[in-house]
Amino acid sequence: MSLTIHLNFTPGGGAFYALLYLLLVLGFALLVWYLSGRRKRRIRKILQDETPLSAEEFEENWMIRTGREAGEGYKYHVFPGCYVILFYDVKPEVEDDFDRYHDVYVGQSLNVTERVHHHFTGYGRGDVYADLKAGRFVYVKLIPCEREALNDLEKALIEEYDATGSYNATAGGGTDWEAKDDREAGHSPTHRGRWRT
Repeated sequence: MSLTIHLNFTPGGGAFYALLYLLLVLGFALLVWYLSGRRKRRIRKILQDETPLSAEEFEENWMIRTGREAGEGYKYHVFPGCYVILFYDVKPEVEDDFDRYHDVYVGQSLNVTERVHHHFTGYGRGDVYADLKAGRFVYVKLIPCEREALNDLEKALIEEYDATGSYNATAGGGTDWEAKDDREAGHSPTHRGRWRT
C-alpha cells in the first residue's frame, strides 16, 4: 500500500498559496531579524564612540567660573539625550575595563546633563547617590539624541546593558513628553518645558 501525494504548485492551487504564505512569513522573519541586528550594531557603535566620564570629573566641570562670569561647564550644555551610569567595584584603568561594570542605570531627559547632576548630588535615583557616597567608582556616558527618539534609545540602552537586572525597574521608554509639556505649561512657568525623568 503506497500513499501518493500530489501537490498542485500551479497558481490557484492550494499548495501554491501555502508555499507563497510560507515564503512571505519566512521573509518577514528575516527582515525583523536583520533590522534588530542593525539596531543593536548602531547602539554598540554609539556606545563605543562615547568615552565614560567619572562622576568626579563631571561634577568638577559642572560649573566653571572664568573671572566673574560663570559660562562654561556641563550646566550650560542643555540637550536632550540618554545617559548610562556605570558602577565599578574596582577603578577602570584601561579602556577595556569599562566593559566590566558591576551595576548600571539608564535614563533619559530633555536636559541630560542636569539630570545626571541631580543623580550625583542626591536629587535623583537614591541607589546611584548611595553608591557614589559609599565610594564606588561611578562613570557616566552621555548620548545626545532628538527628543522624538528618547524613548526608543532608552529602551535599546536598557536592553543592551541588561539594566533591568540592575537599577532599572522597567524596560524604559514610557515617558510621554507631550503630556508632560502640557502639564508643565499649566503649572510651572519657570521650567519652560524642561522635564526631568
